[in-house]
Amino acid sequence: MAQTHFKNLDEESRALHDSWDHIARIVILVALLTVMVWGACSLLRWSVHLAFEALLHTTTREGSGLVGPVTLLLVLTIAGVVRGLLMRRPAWQEAAGDGVDQALENYHITYRAEGDDPQPRYDRPAFALAGRKGLTTFLTLGTGGSGGLEAPVVLISECLAAGFSRVMNIRSEYELRTYQLAAIAAAVATLLGAPFTAALFAAEIAYGDRIIYRKLAYGIFAGVIAYWLNNRIHGYAPLFVGPDHAATYSLSEYAAAALVAVAVSVPIALGFSMAMTRLRDLVGKIRPIYHAPVTSFGVGACALVFWYAFGLRPEHVLGMGEATITAILTDDPTLGVWWVLALALVGKVLTLGLTLGGGGSAGMLVPSMVLGGVSGALMAHFINLSGLATLDPALFAVVGIGSSLVAVIGVPLAAIALVLEVFGRSYGPPALLACGVTYLLTLKIKIYKAQRMSPDPAIDETG
Repeated sequence: MAQTHFKNLDEESRALHDSWDHIARIVILVALLTVMVWGACSLLRWSVHLAFEALLHTTTREGSGLVGPVTLLLVLTIAGVVRGLLMRRPAWQEAAGDGVDQALENYHITYRAEGDDPQPRYDRPAFALAGRKGLTTFLTLGTGGSGGLEAPVVLISECLAAGFSRVMNIRSEYELRTYQLAAIAAAVATLLGAPFTAALFAAEIAYGDRIIYRKLAYGIFAGVIAYWLNNRIHGYAPLFVGPDHAATYSLSEYAAAALVAVAVSVPIALGFSMAMTRLRDLVGKIRPIYHAPVTSFGVGACALVFWYAFGLRPEHVLGMGEATITAILTDDPTLGVWWVLALALVGKVLTLGLTLGGGGSAGMLVPSMVLGGVSGALMAHFINLSGLATLDPALFAVVGIGSSLVAVIGVPLAAIALVLEVFGRSYGPPALLACGVTYLLTLKIKIYKAQRMSPDPAIDETG
């Protein structure tokens, strides 16, 4: 009877009965896979940052005259032309966009129809797609495009996990998905330097409202290894450093934190979705072959208009956006005025929309943090000007970062963990409140259509 019951269990349920030998084998393979993913993501991050900083230096260098602006437009346009030519090939089209939906489809739909010969994910070429995604990401972000690295490395790491499973002759869907989720956690931990946040992100982005703890455990293990490798090779460098704040908060600060969720994060999610739709419709009127070069030129033109007309430096509307968050947290006077923050918000939305609308390989995780951080600080400035209360813009930038991740990406636990891991536990109470309110208000908003929410437990879920 017990044997019959065991046969009726899906692979996840059977995993509860795994032998210690099998668990040890998975742990060893996860460790090997993590080292490979960490190496690939570190190389991509290094090359993108190096290229972008060199371009930014050339563009903003004093005394460069027209050389800087012309160089920016030329580099962006040439990179767009190259991406446009590559995207004419069917094999390269999977490398367009941020890649999260593609990775989730690969994760949940193990068997993909290819004509009359369906092939399992671990029998399809995967390393090649990882390479193509890496190159298109470099061509997008290294040359001045707007967006984040985290989403592209989700697809890259998923592909590396699938290729790794093929090399290791893994034929179990449960094991394949374990390696995929662990690889995603390792990739995000490599970039964010926050292993628990990375593991929660991987679990939430894959399963939404349901977390499978066995997979989360392997994700944590992979995240810690990537975190250790970062520190061992590069030394410890926090993603952001927030100003000190007492662990106690006033009622006005709690009320403002809830207001960030209602008046900032939810409108950001809705407004960003609408802006993306309008920009994609606008780009759709252009012939497909010209999408990438035209939008790339538009990104550069936007950055130059905001710089020369309003004095907003290009790094606040181009690239990944970490410089903007750092400037707000350190009370940089260049972003200390409300109207400059408003310009940074508009500029970032425009350049990100054009980058993604033109098929650029960039993500929304860090940009959503930028939009939330800028909007939270902006709201604090407005309240201070009204005289209703005196608020610290840096504090509400952190609250906005967490709640915007919930609104745009839909990862409430990962958002809370990010605040605690990166900024410290003293920021926890207002971030918890804002993230909770945001989650309740944005249950029906999903940027990633392939993200699963509240799956029916009666459905056979193999991974």
